[in-house]
Amino acid sequence: MDSFDFSKQIPLWLDQELFDTAIQTYISDPQAKVTSFDIKAATKPGENFASAVYRAAIKFTSKFSKDEKEMSVIIKTQPVNVDLPNMAHMKDTTFFETEMAVYGNILWKIQELITSVGYEDVMCPKLIYQTMTPKPIIILEDVSINGFDTPIRSLHDDFEITKMIVRRLAKFHAASFYLQDEQKIDATPFNHSLFKFDPIAKSFFGEGYKTLLTVMSKWNGFERYIEPIRQLSETYREKGLKSYSPNTGPGAWNVLNHGDFHLKNMLYKMDKDSGKVEDVMMYDFQICVYASPAVDLTYMLFNFTSDENRYNRYDELLATYHEQFVEALKRFGYLKQPPTLLDLQVEMMKNGNLQAQNGLLMYAFLIFDMSTVKMEDLKDKTALKRMTFENERYKKVIKEELEVFLFRGYLGN
Repeated sequence: MDSFDFSKQIPLWLDQELFDTAIQTYISDPQAKVTSFDIKAATKPGENFASAVYRAAIKFTSKFSKDEKEMSVIIKTQPVNVDLPNMAHMKDTTFFETEMAVYGNILWKIQELITSVGYEDVMCPKLIYQTMTPKPIIILEDVSINGFDTPIRSLHDDFEITKMIVRRLAKFHAASFYLQDEQKIDATPFNHSLFKFDPIAKSFFGEGYKTLLTVMSKWNGFERYIEPIRQLSETYREKGLKSYSPNTGPGAWNVLNHGDFHLKNMLYKMDKDSGKVEDVMMYDFQICVYASPAVDLTYMLFNFTSDENRYNRYDELLATYHEQFVEALKRFGYLKQPPTLLDLQVEMMKNGNLQAQNGLLMYAFLIFDMSTVKMEDLKDKTALKRMTFENERYKKVIKEELEVFLFRGYLGN
């Protein structure tokens, strides 16, 4: 998905008054005073699609200590240049409203439930403060000081890491499922997706399919896939909107999906000695959606699973997720019959269009080496899309995937 460098200019609204209010609210001291703050970009150019992200080192005084205290925070806010032509995709979106509502009404309840039954998992960074005035601003704890970062940009060859992430996701989903059933949260308002925002849908999905078909038409051995993909390109939005809508009827299986469950939205803590992942956190809840768990699980298959494991251990991954989902429900005190593993397999098949879409479009960008792109290439979005699809690795992998998509009925109308 197209991204821009939002962090060159620090917004004027990240000022003394904001940080005073944030600290006063967070520590419950109306007399707390920020003595200094230093703001720097927290991400590299091109890493963010909908937000500008900064890191701030804050020093403050309060009634709770005679010594000056320090705190490092992460700030997500609206880009300064949101009104420029290349930011047209942000018009009429609800990204910030969604994330604020999730943090304010849902995430703390999920974390509270998970902690209460003995799990040690921390699902996401803690909210420090948020406001819509004068612009959308979300301030979170900076977990990098505890060793969390986002150093992984490639698929996970280590299946144990994949399973760790799958189990974490299952607990998150199970908590939302249980709390919704107990009427302790209302996740139904989270009903947005990229398919609902016409400029984004057309720019990424519509133009993506168009470019892919142009490129693929020149490849030998792909002839039988052209027409089914063309048909999918005409119905992707209708199918996407359906997949991102709640299931209905008796036994309907819906959870609060992260909705954008990819590599860059996961924070990793690495073991200093072995260099292996020892813990993970989820990040960026701007397009959460209450729908089938297939939404996040499809992202998981193409972001946190190696090609080999996706081919050969697909059923094992779903079984791992289901086992953890059911175990978590039991811990929470859920007394009804939980969804079965067969139910999960049906959900994945029923929403197979998402697998086709992730495999055909999103996967190409995931494995593409952006360091090979020159600045002049970024000016021609169609050319950039074409470069990602012409990747030899993508061509090799997608040929195997297309056969699966075709025979399972994920392509076509």
